[in-house]
Amino acid sequence: MPPTDTAISSNRQSGAAMVELAVILPIFVLLLFGMIEASWAFAQSNDVRHGAREGARLAAVDFGDVATIGAEVCDRMDVTGGGVTVTLSPGSSPADPGDRGSTGRIQVTVVYSSITGAVDQFFDGKTLSSDIDFILEQPLTGEAQWWNTGSGGTFTCTS
Repeated sequence: MPPTDTAISSNRQSGAAMVELAVILPIFVLLLFGMIEASWAFAQSNDVRHGAREGARLAAVDFGDVATIGAEVCDRMDVTGGGVTVTLSPGSSPADPGDRGSTGRIQVTVVYSSITGAVDQFFDGKTLSSDIDFILEQPLTGEAQWWNTGSGGTFTCTS
């Protein structure tokens, strides 16, 4: 007995649904992973800004030298994979270098690492960075040699 028109129509519709799913599913998955990756990039960017704010506060109150401030900034950040670079430099200010009221700058940078790997061509390898200018609230002691030499200093987190 040959198949009826209803059975043929039903098979064609389920075949069409499979083709539609095969076309739409990769686009949907790419969109989903793109949203996850964009959210992760935003969170990492916020963490870099937070680290720069923390470092500026520590430098403004004479927390220590570049290594001490850099290590503390790294401890206070949630960035995964390490590779965070903290750079301190004195600014140009009318006050004597290292005195209260002098300005400085901190820069925190990290190379972004992908969480899903699905959209690496858009996000992976990008550098996230935050610069903050600050004013010294306390005169620097001899410990803060990064200021007194006038050249600043850089610290790189290991993990």
